Amino acid sequence: MKKPILIIATIFLMTLGSFAQAQKIGTINTALVIDTLPAKDSALAQLAKIEQGYTNRLRDLDAEMQNKEKDYQAKVASKATPAQLELITKSFQRLQQEAQETQETAKAELQQEQARLYKPIVDAVKKATADVAKARGYSHIIDNSQGSVFWSANIADDLTGAVIAQMLKK
Repeated sequence: MKKPILIIATIFLMTLGSFAQAQKIGTINTALVIDTLPAKDSALAQLAKIEQGYTNRLRDLDAEMQNKEKDYQAKVASKATPAQLELITKSFQRLQQEAQETQETAKAELQQEQARLYKPIVDAVKKATADVAKARGYSHIIDNSQGSVFWSANIADDLTGAVIAQMLKK
């Protein structure tokens, strides 16, 4: 009874071992690939333009708030009525709220625009990675740009340079 189980277990382990050897796994640093592409510079320029618009608007709002603060101080010095002071205070609070909303809108728009601009870049990197991996017989490619690969036995399994060359060829 023990002999058939031992034979089956041995065959299973041999099959599993040959299957594991058939799998070829490589790595790529997608962040490094993307950093080398001219399309990234174009995307960053577009994002900077959007960011500059919001920066200008926030600077204008800050200047308006400073003017309101000066107006308030002048009204206090000239013994203005509580109603006049309240009007300036409410106006200042509206400006503060607008500045906060502008910051939130800027952050959301920049994130959304970055995702939109980077999507075709990432898709192109994925395609080039797949092409290089298929040509070299890899069954899996792991992105090590976040430091998730701690060790690799073969430096040749890093396809970053090959994918960069493929991307820059186009």
